[in-house]
Amino acid sequence: MRFPPAWRNAFAIAALAPALTIASGLEASHGLGAVPVQAGTADPQMGLTPQERADILKGGIIVRDLPNPARPGKTFEALGSFPGGLDEAYAVITDYRRYPEFMPRVERVAVRDVNATTSIVEIRLAFPLGQSRQYRLEYRAARSGEGFEISWEKLPWPGLPPGQTVKDTSGRWLVRRAGASGVLAAYLVYSDPGPVPLGLTGTAQALSKRGLADVIERTRRRIRELFPPDKR
Repeated sequence: MRFPPAWRNAFAIAALAPALTIASGLEASHGLGAVPVQAGTADPQMGLTPQERADILKGGIIVRDLPNPARPGKTFEALGSFPGGLDEAYAVITDYRRYPEFMPRVERVAVRDVNATTSIVEIRLAFPLGQSRQYRLEYRAARSGEGFEISWEKLPWPGLPPGQTVKDTSGRWLVRRAGASGVLAAYLVYSDPGPVPLGLTGTAQALSKRGLADVIERTRRRIRELFPPDKR
């Protein structure tokens, strides 16, 4: 079955945000706003209830839609846990050059500039039906004794046609120590793909939410592969 060109573009755009697992109180400066926290939660940094936290530490993944009425795009967040410690998680998430080896849809990565806390990275994503999108991101990393945060925002890319990219995207990883159980990870992404054909908005959102869970699972698997328990 062949889809019309507009439909193909819509499906490709819908998958863009979750494919980028690249990422603090830095989120406010990037326009993401604060992550909503429910009253009485056991973990105010993640906004988790005690039961949710217990489920995540057993391997569960939670995906939620975050309200962001001031912006035209959608904001989603996925929460899960990683094996090992903070150093292992940090090493995998900041290894941008190797994203094509394990991140969903990432076909090619070029790291243009790196210093102690900031990286400029160009990413190309591949999709079915010959579709692709690319963009330039600035990643900022901040570490503390309890964990780390990696945020990103889209940068201008002179000469790149609008039809080959998205209108806007930004987000962050928030990773915190969870005692002997490993670490808790929250991956938040905001995406405004631009116009989506009428009737496909709900499909785009559903694809985005499924993709976020895949980001957590693939990152978890990568940590296990590179840092098996007997080598930690």
